[in-house]
Formats: sequence, C-alpha cells, structure tokens
Amino acid sequence: MSEARRQAYIDAPVETVWGLLEDVDRHPQWWPRVVAVECDGLEAGCTYREVVQTPVGKDEMMLQVDRLEDCRELLIRCVNTGTFVHFALTEAQDGTFVEARFGMEPWKLKYRVFDMAIGKRYFRSWLEQSLDAMERACGERTAA
Repeated sequence: MSEARRQAYIDAPVETVWGLLEDVDRHPQWWPRVVAVECDGLEAGCTYREVVQTPVGKDEMMLQVDRLEDCRELLIRCVNTGTFVHFALTEAQDGTFVEARFGMEPWKLKYRVFDMAIGKRYFRSWLEQSLDAMERACGERTAA
C-alpha cells in the first residue's frame, strides 16, 4: 500500500478551504488530474462519478465518501481502484492547517502492480500539486 502525507498552512479561513473540498463541481478547478465530476450532493456514504487523468489516459472512477465532517474532515475512497484521499482541517489563527493523505489500498492485481511500480512517487506528486493548487485557489477566492 502506498501512502503520501503532507501538512500545509493555507492563508485562508477554514470555511474557504472547506468550500473547495465540499463543492465537487469545483474540483477540476484546483485538483490536478480531476477532469469532470457528476455528483448530486456530497454527504457521508454517498457515491459519485469522477473522470480523472491517469498515467495511461482518462478513467472513470466511482468514489464513495467514507467520512464527512463539516469544515473538519473529508475521506473519499475510489470503489474501482482502492485509491483514497483524506483531508483534515484545523483553524490556525487566521488561516487553515491542512493535514492530507493520498494513497492506495489496491485489491486487484493491475492496481497492485501500479502501486508497487510507481505508487509512492505518483501519490506524493499528486498530493503536493493538490495542496499547492488549493492554496492558489484560496488566494484567488479571498482576493476576489
């Protein structure tokens, strides 16, 4: 199982950062590799469709929200691949402390091979790009 962890401070209120996470229609704006999302509303236990750019082309993923706590925590798992993303938010003075984990718990052979070959590097890069883009998106939102 691959897993990347990173902590970041984002100079924006926790409500602004949470707004990026909970509004799945905005995910393609800031979340690298997310191309399109179809979701009727984000809530714990729901499943929704997302199209992502993978190393081998575009792929459709069915995502399940395992944990959703308003302005605090979001855990999403891909039903297809075992990929997961976990964000935990904490207010920190006038900004937000973000603790994030991206990784994969593969159960199919092709995903285990992917994970063993490039999983650590792939998830570390995706996580770094995601937090950087989240910070830029929050900066643009507060400047507007």
